[in-house]
Amino acid sequence: MRQWIFGVAAICAVATASAQPPQRLWLIQASDRIDEYDLATFTPLSSITVPAYVTRHPEHLKINAAGQLLFQLPNGISFGDTPEISGRIWFWDGTRGREMPAEDRDAFLSADGRSLVWFANSFLIDKDPDGNERSVRTSARVWRTDLGGGSETTLISIPQSPRCECSTGVCSESCPEWKMWARDGVVDTAFVLTQFTPGQLEPSYKQSVLYRRAAARWQASPLPSALEEILTSDPTADMLVETVLDGGCCGWINESSDQTAVIKAGQRILLFDEFKRFGNADYDISFYSTAAAISPGRALIAHSIESEKIEDDIRLSSDGKDNPAALKRIRAVSGELPITEIIDLSDPSNAIATIPHVKVIGWLNDRELLVIDDGLLAVYDPRGKKSRATTVRVTGAGAFLR
Repeated sequence: MRQWIFGVAAICAVATASAQPPQRLWLIQASDRIDEYDLATFTPLSSITVPAYVTRHPEHLKINAAGQLLFQLPNGISFGDTPEISGRIWFWDGTRGREMPAEDRDAFLSADGRSLVWFANSFLIDKDPDGNERSVRTSARVWRTDLGGGSETTLISIPQSPRCECSTGVCSESCPEWKMWARDGVVDTAFVLTQFTPGQLEPSYKQSVLYRRAAARWQASPLPSALEEILTSDPTADMLVETVLDGGCCGWINESSDQTAVIKAGQRILLFDEFKRFGNADYDISFYSTAAAISPGRALIAHSIESEKIEDDIRLSSDGKDNPAALKRIRAVSGELPITEIIDLSDPSNAIATIPHVKVIGWLNDRELLVIDDGLLAVYDPRGKKSRATTVRVTGAGAFLR
């Protein structure tokens, strides 16, 4: 263990400027308020008043290191408790908040705080006389504007695809389109575009392309495989943490093994395999990673494992057989969720620490991991020992380390 700690210290000494630890922390502390906290003392510094729907759905909130906030529901998602935000974006520019129309585009913050970045698909659809969709040609664009949405500058354009036949009469069920991902929803030096087909029951993924900024241009690098869902990356996207969620449908939620992996130098390094970790293939209960963080020195990854609510009566999976030992393990694990594992990438087959009742927020440095511990803010070391406790309460996904 001492040798491992010395190794981490050496990595810290040569870490690049782009991998410096975060400096600012924001926490949702009331139904209409987000507070910035001092990272040394964990005391409040300032407050921002926000619409109540922002704090009700913090999973759709983006915050950058400049202290700007942007809230937007992804296309196709709506909530009955937030009808007022359908098709709208709420943006705090650092001094005031305002709403703007989404207009079938996805909004991202910029790292420098001087602009907004936008993404959109364009669909050229041919319909028959009855209004059924016969074919489509899809293109996509990423562009930058000023904070008011004006002064457009195109960053990258994907030209129209060959004509795709809409075999079911609905193009999204059989023809691909694109989606964009940026770390923490903030565009700095890299972002990823993934081509996928939404499908009737579940999406299928075609390819992912990493775009890196080189001077005034963005250079494309196809990734070895399509990434279904990216949890996080290092600042330069040299490492990407991907989660592959269950492929179950039609009422079943555990038809395949959820996985989490890091993509590094063209290799896929497996960090978590649900069936191997929990032996739950016989039961219709699924465990998966919901958050991850890469240490500034890029030697460690922490990820948090959760599950949907586990009922008293756990049914068998579609092909499952009674397995009392597995069921006992599942019930034992259910009392420990969320669980955070810390993995040393030099030996990813075994976690060096497993911490029950803890969810990752992010690394303060290579020796301190900020977490939510039974609802309270806390700091752990890489061995899984609590080094600092606080009385600051955090709920849900309401913590942002930048």
